Amino acid sequence: MILDGVKLRPGAPCLEGYGRPVPHVGLHRRGLTHVSSRGVSAGWSSTRGPSPSSWIGQRVVRFERGVTTYAVATSPSFVTQKDLALRNGARVKVTVEQTETNDQIVSIETDVQAGRLLLHWGVEGGKDYKGGWRLPGQRARPEGTVQYKDRALQTPFRLDTNGRSRVVLHLDGEEASDYLNFVLKDDATNTWYDNNGSNFKVPLRADPSASASAAAAASDPLPKELCDKWAWVRWDHSGRPERSDGAAAAEYNKGVAEMRELLARGRTLDELWRVAEGKWKYSDYSKKVIIPALGDTTAPATSNGNNGSNNGSSSSNTTTTPAPAASAAAPIPTIPDDLLGVQAYVLWERAGKPGGADFSQDARRVITEQLQRGASLEDIARGLNYTLKSPSGSPAASAAPSPAASMDAGSGSRSGSGSAAPPPQQRKAPPPPGPPAQVGSPLGTPRRNPLDMIKRPAAGAAGAGVKPAPDLSAERSTRARPLDFLVQRFAVDPATRWRRTYPLGGKAELLAVVRQADEHSPIQLDLITDTASELVLHWGVCPQVSREWVIAPDELHPPGSAVMHKAVETPFHSCSGDSGEAECDVGMAGAQVPLQRLSITLPPDHHLGAVTFVLRSSDSTMWFKDAGGNWVVPLPSTDAPRDDGRSSDAAADELSRAVIEAESSSQWTLMHRFNKAADLLSEVLNGYYEQLDVAAALSRIYVWLRYSATRHLTWQRNYNTQPRILSAAQERLTNAIASAHGRTSGEAQEWVRLMLTTVGRGGDGQKIRDEILHIMHRNHIPERKGLWMEEWHQKLHNNTTPDDVHICEAYLAFLESGGNRGAYWRVLSDAGITRQRLESFDRPITLEPEYYPEKREALLRDFRAYLGILKAVHSGADLSASAGAAGNRIPGGARGYLAYVLSHVGDSQVLPLLEACVEARTELAPALTGCRELLYLDLALEDQARQAAERGVAAAGFGAAAFMRPLLQNLCLSLGNNEEICYCLKAWNELPSSVRSGGRPNKEEALLAVAVVNRIRRALAEISDRVINRLGDVSVAYGRAFGVERWAYEVFAEEVIRGGAAFAVSLVISAIEPSLRNAAALGAWQVISPIAATGVIDVVSGLHEVQEKVYEQPTVLVAEQVTGEEEIPEGVVAVITPDAPDVLSHVSVRARNMRVLFATCHDEAPLEQLKQAKGRWLHFTPSASGAVTWTAAQPPSAAGGAGGEGAGAHGAGAARPTKGLKIEVPVWCGRWVVGMDEYSDGVVGAKSKNLARLRGRLPPSINLPASVTLPFGCFEQILELPENQDIKRRLADRVARIAGRTPASSSSSSSGVVGGLLSGLGSLVGRSSSSSSATQQQQQSPAAPSHAELLAECRQLAMQVQVPRHVREELEGAMRAAGIPPPENEERWSLALQALRGVWASKYNDRAFYSLRKAGLDFDSVRMAVLVQRVVPAQYAFVIHTRNPSNNDEKEVFCELVKGLGESLVSGMVPGSAVAFKALKEPRSGLDSPEVLCYASKSEAMYVRDTLIFRSDSNGEDLEGYAGAGLYDSITMDPSLLSRVDYMEDRVVQDPGFRRHLLSRICHLGADIETALGSAQDIEGVVAPDGAITVVQTRPQV
Repeated sequence: MILDGVKLRPGAPCLEGYGRPVPHVGLHRRGLTHVSSRGVSAGWSSTRGPSPSSWIGQRVVRFERGVTTYAVATSPSFVTQKDLALRNGARVKVTVEQTETNDQIVSIETDVQAGRLLLHWGVEGGKDYKGGWRLPGQRARPEGTVQYKDRALQTPFRLDTNGRSRVVLHLDGEEASDYLNFVLKDDATNTWYDNNGSNFKVPLRADPSASASAAAAASDPLPKELCDKWAWVRWDHSGRPERSDGAAAAEYNKGVAEMRELLARGRTLDELWRVAEGKWKYSDYSKKVIIPALGDTTAPATSNGNNGSNNGSSSSNTTTTPAPAASAAAPIPTIPDDLLGVQAYVLWERAGKPGGADFSQDARRVITEQLQRGASLEDIARGLNYTLKSPSGSPAASAAPSPAASMDAGSGSRSGSGSAAPPPQQRKAPPPPGPPAQVGSPLGTPRRNPLDMIKRPAAGAAGAGVKPAPDLSAERSTRARPLDFLVQRFAVDPATRWRRTYPLGGKAELLAVVRQADEHSPIQLDLITDTASELVLHWGVCPQVSREWVIAPDELHPPGSAVMHKAVETPFHSCSGDSGEAECDVGMAGAQVPLQRLSITLPPDHHLGAVTFVLRSSDSTMWFKDAGGNWVVPLPSTDAPRDDGRSSDAAADELSRAVIEAESSSQWTLMHRFNKAADLLSEVLNGYYEQLDVAAALSRIYVWLRYSATRHLTWQRNYNTQPRILSAAQERLTNAIASAHGRTSGEAQEWVRLMLTTVGRGGDGQKIRDEILHIMHRNHIPERKGLWMEEWHQKLHNNTTPDDVHICEAYLAFLESGGNRGAYWRVLSDAGITRQRLESFDRPITLEPEYYPEKREALLRDFRAYLGILKAVHSGADLSASAGAAGNRIPGGARGYLAYVLSHVGDSQVLPLLEACVEARTELAPALTGCRELLYLDLALEDQARQAAERGVAAAGFGAAAFMRPLLQNLCLSLGNNEEICYCLKAWNELPSSVRSGGRPNKEEALLAVAVVNRIRRALAEISDRVINRLGDVSVAYGRAFGVERWAYEVFAEEVIRGGAAFAVSLVISAIEPSLRNAAALGAWQVISPIAATGVIDVVSGLHEVQEKVYEQPTVLVAEQVTGEEEIPEGVVAVITPDAPDVLSHVSVRARNMRVLFATCHDEAPLEQLKQAKGRWLHFTPSASGAVTWTAAQPPSAAGGAGGEGAGAHGAGAARPTKGLKIEVPVWCGRWVVGMDEYSDGVVGAKSKNLARLRGRLPPSINLPASVTLPFGCFEQILELPENQDIKRRLADRVARIAGRTPASSSSSSSGVVGGLLSGLGSLVGRSSSSSSATQQQQQSPAAPSHAELLAECRQLAMQVQVPRHVREELEGAMRAAGIPPPENEERWSLALQALRGVWASKYNDRAFYSLRKAGLDFDSVRMAVLVQRVVPAQYAFVIHTRNPSNNDEKEVFCELVKGLGESLVSGMVPGSAVAFKALKEPRSGLDSPEVLCYASKSEAMYVRDTLIFRSDSNGEDLEGYAGAGLYDSITMDPSLLSRVDYMEDRVVQDPGFRRHLLSRICHLGADIETALGSAQDIEGVVAPDGAITVVQTRPQV
């Protein structure tokens, strides 16, 4: 509700000292006066004030006692409040109201005491914005607002009458936005108030999913977030008992009443917030405040229940009557070990997870006390959200680790027994390998909608395709820097080629700028600094593609320079505004800043790569370096880059050059690397590397850090780093990574997350150094040379690295084995640490450990604890360390699952462990963004899930299908762009339980499962391709630049994939797919064109890559990718692929027509055999069972020329030009548009004619679309118009150039308008003995455009053709006469004519060109009629071949069906299979029983608005013996859109009756059209949402 001067909101937060809602101050519109909220509330009494509930539904409320009466307006459509804490104890409150007209009123008020407080702000999103950072316009800026650069707005706060500072923002109409970003600044003291180093970010729009919560909050005068948190801490304090819904609601209300009473007794709201957020423990607050004031409000209303003592547990099933005396005297049952372990874990967690603590006795005492009070073991277990195992060792039900996870007592059993593990820090060394892995019983995890897990790009997040919001709080460190003015000036200077700012210490900086006006101008390097010390530049230069320091040529030395050994020394000179140099005129706070400057000028034709330097003070007492190395400034050069085999590719972008330059430093350690990575990460997010998108830049940093983590980069070179300094660098980098995680989304966020796998979290590094000494002293081990421990101590003291974790593990193995040094070396070897590596340390370890039998137990205890210290610093994704570090940040819903995982690591029962890992990750996900500790825990859980899957899949067989759901969910959580995997998970969840549980599916169930598995496999392939495309070249280039061994960079991308969550899913597919295909009677092969063939094997990555190639000998292609729209290259006799194009796609149809073997193989083994046979001759035979076999064969020359087996009928001749074909060239009929009554031979193509012939021959239930056609010759005739003469000439030139590049042969006579210009093109479609010379000619002129380039130019020219007005008018009239609505306006007509030109331009398609060349057809003979129809709304689209193309059986009709438009079926634009089915035409009743051959695996469907479609209808598409279908384009007037779909929830899958009826209708339609037209037909049609079927085109089946 909004008053004219006062805003009243039900559920408004309470201000200090008041237990009732207080109206907030605000403005209904500009110009209205402020009203004091405190002044209004001061007149209310606690008994007379209106309750919040009385406001709801009222339109007018009146208040008296000294306050003017106001009319209350309609409630706003959205209200939210944020109460934010500042670091000095002050708070800032943000209230957002969105009116029904979508205007936004934002009130920011704070109690910060400041001299001049500013709101430093900006917004994200808004009208015409797809998210992204922006600054609102002038009318949305309050009075006094100024713009700070292009980054933010600064608005001064004003004091209201109660002394609080306030800013009110009005974002009306087009200024309404998605998010407000802000920080506060005290301009008088330059003090910044931010959100722990980042912006405060407040949503300005309602979240639809939160409407229920908002409604609940509206009826509660306390903030709902506070009430929720208060209820949680009370529940946690009570031991987290299990409660019914009613009991939970009652306890929730008790908590709210408790807070109200506390407020009424003078406690403050801020105090309650501190308790709710865990800053003040509820147990302490209860003792000190609640119980003295209110009594024990948490005690249950029972006579024998838990009295609220802090024993860590309570029973939820207490009764209100005392237990009988007999029961009280009953003996205490034996406490099961598993229950004891869970209770110990709970107590350990509550105690703050202390290292080495043993809570087993405390746990036994707590459970015993409850048993003595009458609780049963089952009651206690339920209170701990746990299910007891049965006495035999099998649990009565699966454990339910989360309060949200309901249990099914009959969900199965798990064999084996064992107690829950002790707290992680207490756990001993891993036991010997246990029993073999088993699937196990599911946990009974909650059902989730996978689509709710889709990660939508956050508005303004980097990687979301929008400009990220800048880090406003960064201004606190840059705003006051003296060089900031110059940085901004050089940033906008067009001559600036490169710039960087470097810290020099003491807040001083060095600015380096390289400028060059153009490539012919001199290059100037400027170095400017604000340091007070007089500096000297100690410098040299680097050759191209090298970082070697060499002395600079004399001509480059600035005045005053001197040569010192191999360096030039040049003093800086003082500069000021008085010197006339603009770069020196810098002021701060009204005073001139004293700067020092130095310039080096280079000629444009220099041959250098960089300037390298360090700085020293003029008295040589101080030296300044770049992280211990030299600064390197790259220079622009006209020289072509030289390839030294190592770094040329890697240095292609500035970020990569910075990485490589840093790694070449003479002094370099992990500390330097981590600090440099943190700097580069910040620069990437702040837009320094604009030539790279954010995801590409972040992936480069990941590659670099992973090379470091895998020890391929040095960890120490000529420099010692103390542990505390290294850990500080680790902490800085990991905090920077966590911050970047919060600022990115999508793929970029995925690479950020993976960075954490390469570096430990840091921590108390000094403890590493100190504790090793304490251990030695406690155990009286002397610090003297000649001892292994002293050597390790020296190494730890000077330069600890992640190697120390494995050294400690090796020493523990040595102690546990009783001094066996073989155990020591075995652990080191498993970690990749050799004797040579130990000896290579700056403080080498050359000795082997000594064994002290009398000290063994003490050393084991000490070094197990020490291992935890090492892991805390170096091992980021260690599960125990991560769980301990995350602490109270872990959401309540994740804690039970995490407890299960920690207690069952390595368990032989794989499925429950896997589910617990994934469910814990799912509960963590909402709190994950930007939180370092939770990110580490998430990575550790992901790693545990991967290990469990890899352990279980091998032994599970088809039972591994039970792992698919949690593993897909695990992958959803790991990916940045996870939409397709979420749909795959949804589809898998909808499969029958016989598949999901790894049972025995029947044929129908297996067919469904195969379709889902195919979709999952394709999604995994896309993930793999993305990783390889992103990392492959970069990792190779970096590896070469770093001098990494060849094998390491060649397998880098593959190892990343194998170590990711997708790999485990692929293992499950490999395990279950053979059984599924066998159950579905599909086999390993799908033969699309069953032709025997003999040829030589060639392997290609994609068919599209070689479709232009001419093979001179019969060739069998093994192609990794086939989309369906390619042309089969000339000379190819067979195509084998793991891809699965539709049986009726263009390439499938042409393969059958050309008599080329075309088959899909779903088994990796035969595919790998074929790849290994590259270069060998094989003979292929499709079998009657649908498989493909092969035998060795001899080349035709060795077998008697073409007479060898298979060489004649099925060899090269199968792909040679078809003889005797000729296209009759029609003459233009003189009409621009003809209707269906005028469709005839020579005027329009077969598509148009067949539609006309079908009129009156189909059942009334089958519709035919109204149509008009632009006849043959229209395009050629339009080219003759004066306005198109230039296009005609240029088009003829391109065509002639194509003809001049092709083999010469007899040209066919051509006629028509463009005939003379294309007369030479006949040779290009023929084959002759001169083909090799033509190839030589192409090789001799590599600079000449290729066929593809020239054809692309032809298409571009065709798109520029001017269509005269009278042609458009004639088309409009014909459309109206046919009942087709014409375009409504000029804009729509422009789209229509563009689609028409697109069909004409498809005459020059690549696939048409290559197909005509193979068939020996004259290109100029092609004429393009264009069929114009209204697009029929399609729920489904189908294609019918009335003769089964798979086996050429005329008695069978074969069909395919998809959702949406048929273009997704025939074009190859949407990968995956369609719903394929067949039926017998004889007897007729066979059409009533169609057989489904496979279900759809497509991920997307194509849809388009109500529009027109322009279909190609050429004279070259339907020649007898030539498959011209699909060579040319059909184009919709409006672009079609791809939409993600789930076939598993469609009626075609879910409703067998509907499926049979629909498929039967389609089969009957095919038989009817074949009968009506007298020949086998290729038919396309659609099914409307109301079930009506429309035939959109038909043509003779080829």
